[in-house]
Amino acid sequence: MRLVVADDHPLYLDAVRGHLARAFRGADLHFFSTLDNALAFLAQNSADLVMLDYSMPGMDGTDGVRRAVAAAGAAPVVVMSGIASGSQVGSCIAAGAKGFLPKTMDAQVFTDAVALVLHGGTYVPAEFMGHLPHVGQAVTVTAPAEGEETAADFSPREVELMRMMASGASNKEIARKMALQEVTVKFYLTRLFRRLGVKNRSQAAVTAARLGLGGTSQPPFLPDRK
Repeated sequence: MRLVVADDHPLYLDAVRGHLARAFRGADLHFFSTLDNALAFLAQNSADLVMLDYSMPGMDGTDGVRRAVAAAGAAPVVVMSGIASGSQVGSCIAAGAKGFLPKTMDAQVFTDAVALVLHGGTYVPAEFMGHLPHVGQAVTVTAPAEGEETAADFSPREVELMRMMASGASNKEIARKMALQEVTVKFYLTRLFRRLGVKNRSQAAVTAARLGLGGTSQPPFLPDRK
């Protein structure tokens, strides 16, 4: 999993570096101080997530967001900002950003928001919801509460992962079939277990079956295969 972060504030960049390194162990992290440097990297490399400071050199407001979205390809782009108005947040989402993260966020909320975007969701703080454009997709304000999930809440990748997990596939097998790194599979499963409110694969398989995502209605023997 490769994450690209661009911010011209060294102290904040160091804080983000620490949060991401702890939350996504083994991830390939790349940090830049300007938009142009980040875009130059993306021109030669793929990424799983791109995070940008709204006010850093070269951004020029939402024009920078559009440039980043175009350069990122299939990777979601998230905007970070110390101060922002509702109209700015709405403009960023309209320009293609999949999230807006205030720099005043609690560390755990920051990590959960990043994970949500990586899972295919869109994160916007509740106070800015009234300024969002109609972009043809559901916008998630916070990570879903445990016990409140339905099949429609999961991305196609998450559904595929749960079905393979419920069938007894190991992390290595899932990684190979889904063209992912094994560390990424482990991360996805950990987050899915938390969302489902379960502690192991057996419980997850039962919950997946109840949601119509494959698996069995009876607790199977599914050891935590590596």
